[in-house]
Amino acid sequence: MPATGAQPRMRDWSPQRIVDRLQIEEQLYLYCRAIDRIDMALLATVFHPDAIIDKGDGAVPVADFIATVAARHPGVPRASHMVANHLIEFTAADTAFVESWCLAVEQHRGTPAVDRIYRVRYGDSFTRRDGGWRIAHRSFVVDHVLNAPVDPALILDMGGRYEGQRDLDDVIERLRRGAPAQP
Repeated sequence: MPATGAQPRMRDWSPQRIVDRLQIEEQLYLYCRAIDRIDMALLATVFHPDAIIDKGDGAVPVADFIATVAARHPGVPRASHMVANHLIEFTAADTAFVESWCLAVEQHRGTPAVDRIYRVRYGDSFTRRDGGWRIAHRSFVVDHVLNAPVDPALILDMGGRYEGQRDLDDVIERLRRGAPAQP
């Protein structure tokens, strides 16, 4: 068997650890919702207030990361982040290292318009404080970025169908609040 250098992981599938795993996964899903809806209040709940974000060009406090997202993303008309392949390794009772893979697609206007497709991995240190799991440290690893030019003639007219929005007036957000799908 080839050596991988990986340390054997202890897997704990007790009922409490299953609950912990689900709570951690939900935080990752909420991160995607927050980015895609440009909901900075929700984004802040995914991280501990003293969290650090490291994209490789210098670690920054989470407040700076959130400010950067708030400034950048309104100029991106469409975005969709999807996380999967969550590998959760509990390192102590209230800490876990989590590797997740993310596929993100952003639509960028311009000449030419492009769809930017990112394949990213997150290396997250989660900690449970005050009964809740949040990210204490996140490292972004970019595996691939593709700029795909988009011919405007190929963009389909939605024909009156519901179309996603990058704010809290999105159809799904309205339905979650019990409001009608149509404003």
